[in-house]
Amino acid sequence: KTQAQGGMQLATVQEKLRGGVLEAKKEPTAEERFRQLENDCHTLVEESAMLNQQGRLTDALQKAKDAVKKERHLCRQREAHNLADQINVDLTYSVLFNLANQQQACGQYPDALTTYTNIVKNKQYPQSGRLRVNMGNIYYAQQKYPTAIKMYRMALDQIPNTGKEIRYKILRNIGHAFFRMGQFSDAIDAYENIMQGNPDFQTGFNLLLCYFALGDKDKLKQGFTRLLSIQQEGLEEEDEEDLEDLN
Repeated sequence: KTQAQGGMQLATVQEKLRGGVLEAKKEPTAEERFRQLENDCHTLVEESAMLNQQGRLTDALQKAKDAVKKERHLCRQREAHNLADQINVDLTYSVLFNLANQQQACGQYPDALTTYTNIVKNKQYPQSGRLRVNMGNIYYAQQKYPTAIKMYRMALDQIPNTGKEIRYKILRNIGHAFFRMGQFSDAIDAYENIMQGNPDFQTGFNLLLCYFALGDKDKLKQGFTRLLSIQQEGLEEEDEEDLEDLN
């Protein structure tokens, strides 16, 4: 640099100092740091869900674990600043629910059940009881059908009568579990309940199988006639074990 250039730069700095323009970079406040950590958690959950959709289940699970770690760090930081009352319980629910989902997707059933249990037993999440459907589906996958049915029924108790669509989904899962156990009469009760309120072809077909297994020819004829009146949508996409998860 020439002497003239150096002199010009020095003069500029001196002018800024006189005008109070040159300031040290401000450190972010505690609340700004907390807000950034919350945003980071949301981003990790979104990335985890996206990886799951892409079939990259291991990567999705790792992102979910990272989100939980970051959220716990955020909680500790708030507590250290005597701001525990500002802990975002919705964010805690979000990261834990996503973790349970990813554990379930990876077949890590004991871990997923533990995470789901921690959520449903937390009194801060009164509506989380419906997640017992997901727990029931895990037990179903493990062929623990009685426990699966117990979970489904506990979830059903949490769903108001106005939530008919969800109730029918849970009833369908109950019917599937009874069918797998060979308890066809109980499966019929569940399937017939669905057919009376929200009939679909697959449930009607499963009902026919139950009637056939019990040798009930009259019901078999009635069921077949009713089945013919139902539009055959999605039959190829669904099968007896198409269990419903709830979010």
